[in-house]
Amino acid sequence: MFRAILGWKKLTKSLQEAGRERRIVNLRDARRVGVLYILDDIPDYDTVCEFVSMLQHQHKEVKALGFVKNKNLVSRFLPKLSYDFFSRKDVNWFHIPVHPKVKDFIQQPFDILVDLSLKEVLPLKYIAGHSVAHCRVGRFTEENACCYDLMINAGPGMTVKEFIKQIVHYLSVINTNAKTAR
Repeated sequence: MFRAILGWKKLTKSLQEAGRERRIVNLRDARRVGVLYILDDIPDYDTVCEFVSMLQHQHKEVKALGFVKNKNLVSRFLPKLSYDFFSRKDVNWFHIPVHPKVKDFIQQPFDILVDLSLKEVLPLKYIAGHSVAHCRVGRFTEENACCYDLMINAGPGMTVKEFIKQIVHYLSVINTNAKTAR
């Protein structure tokens, strides 16, 4: 618990120092999409695969990165071309991911990064917060404001499939040409 608290403080401090080009992107206009998710069970994995396939059928380049809490699950899921995984053994003492796949994912210039996690998972928040993606999307909480440009409210009991539907809906109706009042 103490390590996680220190990890959250370290994340918050590093995000205050980071700078990147922010831009809200409509799903229709996005070419490169990154997907973060928790790999807990087969139904959620299948749901993520459906989402990735849907994006690929729209001619988008998609890269998915899953966090496996239980190392024994890694062997159950065969890596695919667009999918990478990391587990608890790939995070440091502060729960910050250190695997080269993670560092590569963070540096990918995605048009949109979607974090599908419905729970607080520090390694995924670290990745989302440090990603150079133009538009970062995730679950609404006050604490997540530092990590995401667009947050979607996920009520209690919401499934990953329902969360994906909400994300797709809002990313599809965003008007990127609208003038903002300053």
